[in-house]
Amino acid sequence: MPTNNYYTIMKKSRYICAATRTGSVDLLDSSNFSVVKTWQAHGSRINDMDTQGDFIVTCGASSKPHAAQGYMLDPYVNVFDLKNMASIKPMPFPSFAAYVRLHPRMLTTSIVVSQHGQMHVVDLLNPNTTNVRYAALQSISMFEIAPSGEALAMAEQYNLYLWGSPSKIRFIDMAMQIELPNPEEPAPHLDWSQDT
Repeated sequence: MPTNNYYTIMKKSRYICAATRTGSVDLLDSSNFSVVKTWQAHGSRINDMDTQGDFIVTCGASSKPHAAQGYMLDPYVNVFDLKNMASIKPMPFPSFAAYVRLHPRMLTTSIVVSQHGQMHVVDLLNPNTTNVRYAALQSISMFEIAPSGEALAMAEQYNLYLWGSPSKIRFIDMAMQIELPNPEEPAPHLDWSQDT
């Protein structure tokens, strides 16, 4: 389907939220794909975006001539309220926000992650209350939260790190028991000697 913009990330909530290459977010009507509203989120590009319920959160980059590859991550996360069609005060993130996710169960809670593993768990409606965690990683290339909200996954170049409570980690809400095959009978013991 032809569009006016090239979309780099798309997420579904009340609308289809589509991030453009120029740092804006288009809200698309899911029935006819027309643009309902456009919001300029970041100066140059959107690095990551998530939406759930009434909120969209984005982290992105601005053009900086002295930065590597000409871009520098922004030190804040933008928040957009879909119910009122208005932007909310951005959440500061001095470590430069690389990834952002909304918690699947706590509707106003977001998790913001830097490229080097600093994580802030922040309430969108009260960004002054922040819970800080740190994963000692060199450079995070991907970040995701399980639909249950009980596990976080971070990818480094060749490694995948899983965060969660080992005693109660679940990945989905209604997990079915996995059926495993019956174990095979072990092979009889052989005495490896000259006569075998």
